[in-house]
Amino acid sequence: MSASREKKQRQSSGPSEKALRAQQEQAARKRKTIIYSVIGAVVAVLVAALLVWRSGFFQARATAATLGGETITTAELSYYYHSARNSIAAYGSYLGFDTTKSDEDQLYNAADNVTYRDHFLETALNAAQEHLTLAREAEKAGHTEAEVKENLDANIAARKSEAASYGMSYAAYLKNLYGTYMTPAVYEKLTTRYLMANLVSVEKYSELFDGYSQDELDSYYQENADTLDTFEFSCLYFPVATVDTKDADGNALPEEDVQKLKDEAKEAAKKNAEEALEAVKDGASFQSQVEKYELSTSTSANNVDHAKVVGSASISSSYREQLLALAENQPELVESDNGYYVIAYHGRSLSEDLTRDVRHILVRPETETHTDENGSSHEEAPTDEAWAAAKEKIDAIKAEYDAGEKTEDAFAELAKKHSADSSASNGGLYDRSPDGYFVPEFNSWVFDASRQPGDVGIVQHAKEEDATSGYYGYHLLYYVGENEPVWMGSARDALADAAHDQWSEGLRESYPITQGSGVNYLGK
Repeated sequence: MSASREKKQRQSSGPSEKALRAQQEQAARKRKTIIYSVIGAVVAVLVAALLVWRSGFFQARATAATLGGETITTAELSYYYHSARNSIAAYGSYLGFDTTKSDEDQLYNAADNVTYRDHFLETALNAAQEHLTLAREAEKAGHTEAEVKENLDANIAARKSEAASYGMSYAAYLKNLYGTYMTPAVYEKLTTRYLMANLVSVEKYSELFDGYSQDELDSYYQENADTLDTFEFSCLYFPVATVDTKDADGNALPEEDVQKLKDEAKEAAKKNAEEALEAVKDGASFQSQVEKYELSTSTSANNVDHAKVVGSASISSSYREQLLALAENQPELVESDNGYYVIAYHGRSLSEDLTRDVRHILVRPETETHTDENGSSHEEAPTDEAWAAAKEKIDAIKAEYDAGEKTEDAFAELAKKHSADSSASNGGLYDRSPDGYFVPEFNSWVFDASRQPGDVGIVQHAKEEDATSGYYGYHLLYYVGENEPVWMGSARDALADAAHDQWSEGLRESYPITQGSGVNYLGK
């Protein structure tokens, strides 16, 4: 074999050792590049996943519960959870709830070892179940979301206004109210659901309320007379004066001296009460004794002459049992831990006085509020100019009514449009109102013996000094007519409440609650 053929044969048999090493090194570099690329891609995916996780994207969409066959996400249940939490947080200092601590680290019911998280979660699940159940019932009854669109838009506008007042965006404000998983879309979905639920709930309640016969109402009264009867009684209260337990120099008095002072104070209260008792037994009025002893006439003081209350539960528990055991008009003395009561029972009856229905439009005069040196706000009385402007406005509304159809429905539409009262959304209607329910000028007009359905009038109620009532202003009134006695309305309420609860509970049976993993993201 020639040298050239041998060389060619060696070349064709494979790469040289040097070339082989070069190929191996190149392959190794390629493998490393691939490995590093794969690792980099995995790390990028993990980082992205971590960022998404921290954003709450997955948690918000996790299944927190199923109600029947329908899913409630964490974000949706968060709406109900934080609604329950907010209602407690508003009174946290009184209830011992600390918003800076974890919900599951605070006990709502120590006896049963129930935490606030347990309570909020249970409340949330029940509320979600109720709203979903009733919303689906509304759909079955033919109601559509278009019917609640106006109320939804008003709700959204109110939330946006609140957000702006705090310098926050709408979305940020919702998160502040309902937790980090909340979004405008979820909020609006659940608000729509609530409005739909409320639509059918009110419809059902009205159907039940109006459906009871006179026999059913009479039967209810026979079983519940104590809650419907009007009780008439008189009462005087002589509290034991509080004694000073320190001397003029601020030093604590000996215990025996303090006890002596307390005994003397108690004896003085008893002496006055016994004298007042003898006076009313001899024919003096309870009111004369209120004036003689300068007794307090505040609502909580119990110093009243021939008071009338509906239901025995409205009588103070300090003397209720003793009062109802008395013969009529036979005053007696009752001792309590802190004083003495002189009481007289005058009887009980079922009031058949008819209630009245009225619609009204309230126009308030503009006022100014100032803050005193203690930081307390005080609303000034309206100026003459403000009253004049309010009168001009109420006259213009009446002129608008007079120029129209002059019907109850037309008046109701004007109330929705113009009234500053909370009843505006209901067309300004106050139904089944008893005599004495309204401010004096309003009440006198409504319960005038000559009043006829369809009557329209204007009354003015001036702002009382330091009064908190918002009913001052001009009232344009439309008299609708008489209605049933108060007790019948109370009986209808009680019967309808019980029947409505039974109806609602029956619906919820088709939507049993099953918790999902999403509940773990709430309240921790």
